[in-house]
Amino acid sequence: MNPITIPNITIPVIGLPTIGIPSVGFPSASGGGLIWPAGMKEHIKAIYDPKKQGLTNYDVIEAYTEDFKKWNNCPEKYTGSLTSNSLALTNVSQKTALIYSPIKPYDFKVLIRGLQEGQHVKFGFDYGEVILEADKDGVYTLEWKEGLKSYGIYTNFVGECNITITQLPTSILKDLSGNGNHAYLYGGKGKLNSGMGVYKQDYTTYKNDGNTNVEDVKPDTFVLLAGNLSRLGMPYKDIVGENIPAYKINVTGITDGTVTYFYRNEDGKQLQYVIKSDGEYELPTCYREGTEGTAVNIVANNNSNKITITQIPDYPDQLCYDGKMYAVCYGFPILTDYTVMADRTWFDKMNRACFLSKITTSGTGAFGFEFYNEFNACVTYSYNLFTDVELFKNGITYQTKNSYNGTPIKYNASGIKDNSELYIGKLRPTEHSGYVGCHGKIIIADRSFTEDEITWLKDNWKKI
Repeated sequence: MNPITIPNITIPVIGLPTIGIPSVGFPSASGGGLIWPAGMKEHIKAIYDPKKQGLTNYDVIEAYTEDFKKWNNCPEKYTGSLTSNSLALTNVSQKTALIYSPIKPYDFKVLIRGLQEGQHVKFGFDYGEVILEADKDGVYTLEWKEGLKSYGIYTNFVGECNITITQLPTSILKDLSGNGNHAYLYGGKGKLNSGMGVYKQDYTTYKNDGNTNVEDVKPDTFVLLAGNLSRLGMPYKDIVGENIPAYKINVTGITDGTVTYFYRNEDGKQLQYVIKSDGEYELPTCYREGTEGTAVNIVANNNSNKITITQIPDYPDQLCYDGKMYAVCYGFPILTDYTVMADRTWFDKMNRACFLSKITTSGTGAFGFEFYNEFNACVTYSYNLFTDVELFKNGITYQTKNSYNGTPIKYNASGIKDNSELYIGKLRPTEHSGYVGCHGKIIIADRSFTEDEITWLKDNWKKI
């Protein structure tokens, strides 16, 4: 799906306290010296803010510390399956290392599921020191020590089981509240609309005809070397979709030359957009179909210096989701009441896409905040009940147990049940469709804030 250009949103910052809320001195949950109203800050369980975290496209890419397939595997000791980042067990025949590394691994976190009473998973040297022993499901941090003869994963039992040991990715959306409820990012590509900002082109899909006139080609930037033949281009027929939308670039390094963008206009004729000095420019829309030209090209005529071309994205400070990327916080607190609040923008509404959720596969959970269902309706969920709501509007939005942006919603007061996982960008990982849009700050609390408190949060949004 081609990224959609949507105007940037400006959130006004209004003065401090709202009438009716006593204030007390607390430092900001995410830094600074903001004075919080009494009884608010301690109820906030997570603050996610990709801008304040300093997330980059590189940080968003799903990655893992160790490749289990490069470890020594002992399939004769177990029945199950091994992937690069997981070990699944259905039967164990020996209490010695099932997989192991002869060299010290890097530290990493694992998610263990399926442990029954009396079943433990151990990490370390199976004839010596135990680094960590897990006796219940959960997230564990492996801090490997120097000097072991080998570094393995093994169990304290033999027999049937249904256990998965999965590395958690290094791509993390951090909880800035100090509570440690970090969310792990899956499916991030770090380009186009899957990362920080929305980009219109992936320069790694362009061609340079095998010439040594371009270097450092990345999805959002590249360098044109000095010389008359420096160019990066793509045949018009290879353009994905109908056209290349207009987009902004930053150009640096021009001295006595130029950069020329060869493109087709809506009449199918090839034109040139010439840049003569460093600065920011908006390249015009380039159409795939036409009667003139063979390729879209960015060409330098610059004999004395290298020229760097860098895309300027829309929503540069927001984390953008393409419907496949999502985040999970494991071990999020169980909520018997809540407030969720976020600055987010929907780009597209895919069936069964949800922005923020604590719903399990059994259908229970505190909230499914902004869910676009299979009937093309905007709904929201609170404690086992759905409510139709107005069309999702861009900007700051919020929900409490019984209210969506100030409009009453339904919830099951007698059947409150929550789970310990929080999903950002999906209703739950088993769903095929995900959120297509972006978000800045997200705040989650364990009680329903009052209207005055909600107003205070909006007024101080940029300071939190």
